Amino acid sequence: MRRLQPVIWSKGTFLTPQHLQAQDRYIEGLLGFRLQAQTFRPWGFRELEIDQEQLSNGILQVNRASGLMPDGLAFDIPGPDPAPTPKPLAAHFKGDRRRLKAFLAIPPLREGAVNVSPPTDRADTRYISEAMALRDENTGQMEKSIQVGRKNFRIVTEVESQRGLTVMPLAHVELSAADVFQLDPRFVPPVSVTAASEYLVAIARRIVEILAAKSTTLAGIRREKNALLADYTTYDVANFWLLYTVNSYFPGFRRLFEGNRSHPEQLFRTMLEMAGALTAFSSEIQTADLPVYDHSDLGTCFTDLDEKLRRLLDTVIPRNFITLPLEKVRTAIYATNIEERRFLEGTRLFLGVATEARVSDLINRGPSLIKIGSNDSVDQMVRQALPGLALRHLPNPPATLPVQKKYQYFSLDPVGEAWEQIVRTRSLAAFVPDELPSPRLELVILLPEGQTV
Repeated sequence: MRRLQPVIWSKGTFLTPQHLQAQDRYIEGLLGFRLQAQTFRPWGFRELEIDQEQLSNGILQVNRASGLMPDGLAFDIPGPDPAPTPKPLAAHFKGDRRRLKAFLAIPPLREGAVNVSPPTDRADTRYISEAMALRDENTGQMEKSIQVGRKNFRIVTEVESQRGLTVMPLAHVELSAADVFQLDPRFVPPVSVTAASEYLVAIARRIVEILAAKSTTLAGIRREKNALLADYTTYDVANFWLLYTVNSYFPGFRRLFEGNRSHPEQLFRTMLEMAGALTAFSSEIQTADLPVYDHSDLGTCFTDLDEKLRRLLDTVIPRNFITLPLEKVRTAIYATNIEERRFLEGTRLFLGVATEARVSDLINRGPSLIKIGSNDSVDQMVRQALPGLALRHLPNPPATLPVQKKYQYFSLDPVGEAWEQIVRTRSLAAFVPDELPSPRLELVILLPEGQTV
């Protein structure tokens, strides 16, 4: 119970230890109340170092640790506070056990009961009294011995009783296939600053690197599209929104990484917000799939969110069209191969053409001058004046088509013998006569609804 009643000091008060103890409890309670009111999950390690050499020998030893226990007790090991007694682990790995949870523990503050015991007693109290020689800070003289409370920390494991103790997760110890004791690299104890965990720092660093690369790539695509396209397709708009999302969160992630003294919940919240925004581009991960913050098990929630966020950042915006440039293969003949048969089943085909001829000539004469067939049959069509696929000019191409500047687009009618030859050979060729000089051609295939590439 937190004590928030101040001691009333008045003239003639007979000073007793209870007065000073009550004053201490009031100050501690007030500080703890304000801290919890202003800070989310303020408890955890600010620093933690476990002796790796001792661990390999089967002993869990804390070299350095500082922070706040869940009940608000501040500690700083090995400065003002002694380290807990090292914990031998072999006896706790019985049978087929390969993993063990360890906790930093201390008896709680007992209201109205004994909280301090002498060094010789070793009672189960929060503090062990210890003599400390101090000088008068005004004169630097008159050294006196006073009693101070040394925190009675110990290490307990999950197989031991934790009754009557305030505990905080310390480590997960694993026994490797070679029977060597080691720390679970993905376990993160409760920390109050990101810098206290190398694992969290590595996650932040990796995200910053991914965002930097993604931003550069998407910005390059945007510049290329701006130079080539006359209008934006829904695919281009989606890519621009993805770039907007990446660039919106990149500066924040970089600040969290470079100034890594922030609370881990801030990093988690930023990751969660970005992952939520990116689910709009994913057909696999939904917002309901994202984990919740768990201060007592940071490793699990951060690992899950990190994996999902990286999957979302790897998302490629699906397209419902494919663009194939037609290359010159013979005089006046331009052709391309169509690799997948599904691109010729239930699809709509469009031919984009740009030439040095007047636009009006291309629009009016193009359908009669250009012959479309398979790469094997187009020459015969020209020699024998056979019809190819019918072309129809589109003043307003479908919004999903990537319309390039200076190009005119024609729909292709997929019927007749010429179409059957195209399907059989999975190739498409175009004959373009000299009346349309310096032609540039592309085939755009619009897939049926529900299909993407």
